[in-house]
Amino acid sequence: MASLYVVATPIGNLRDMTPRAVETLKNVALIAAEDTRVTAKLARHFGILTPMTSYHRHNEQDKTPYILAKITDEGLDVALVSDAGTPGISDPGHRLTAACRDKGIPVIAIPGASAVTAVLSVSGMAATEFAFYGFLPREKKALRGKLTQMSRGISIAVVYESPHRIVALIETLHALLPDTMVSLSHELTKLHETTLYGTAGSILEQIKQNIKADKGEYCAILQFKPQVIPKEKAPCNPPEAELVKTMLGGLSLREAQVKLIEAGVSKNAAYRAGLRLKELFLS
Repeated sequence: MASLYVVATPIGNLRDMTPRAVETLKNVALIAAEDTRVTAKLARHFGILTPMTSYHRHNEQDKTPYILAKITDEGLDVALVSDAGTPGISDPGHRLTAACRDKGIPVIAIPGASAVTAVLSVSGMAATEFAFYGFLPREKKALRGKLTQMSRGISIAVVYESPHRIVALIETLHALLPDTMVSLSHELTKLHETTLYGTAGSILEQIKQNIKADKGEYCAILQFKPQVIPKEKAPCNPPEAELVKTMLGGLSLREAQVKLIEAGVSKNAAYRAGLRLKELFLS
């Protein structure tokens, strides 16, 4: 049976293209590409002559049946690629792979570059557990809510951000969760690759000093400080209950009231509690 191959491509450095990925793109009958112009440059570099069709987030609903028909009706192998990295990871692809799974079409991964694993590997953080969030909300209120939610549920989060919104993200993080440690990678695998590490505040200063900060994509790791959840205070018994409890130990009402006042209850509250007990038991 024909198959769908999910092929990872370089995230910046063409030398990260694997021999298996090149071979796969040469041997399939069709390449479904997020942007055929971007993939055409990759194809020219590696001498790949396979026909291409566009498959992106704006046409994937309409294009999925077309690609499925190529596989099931015509028996053609198809490769899925995004502009950079692994398809389906904050890129188009999951709709097509799910449709193939539903029809019993083999879906084969051709692994390679991924910004998520690349940035984790250079962060120095213990990534035994982490959560990937992709791109966070743009609107400030929604962003604050999302960051707050993330900080309460996990220790390490990986996010993507565009160069035009990176300052807003770090500013919001610094204002909301200033103790958060950040590993911020920029232009991964490219000539001017940089990784900054520090608190949100120090990262913010470094970005503002970088005249090229508005060029290229960012991948950030956010290491949240553990949230201290205050213990719930034990419910205080009303003064009447405390009086009764103390009197059961052999003290008189007046003596019990004195003990209650010594424990921090006001004189008026202790007096009113005594009156209510008298009304309850003597009336």
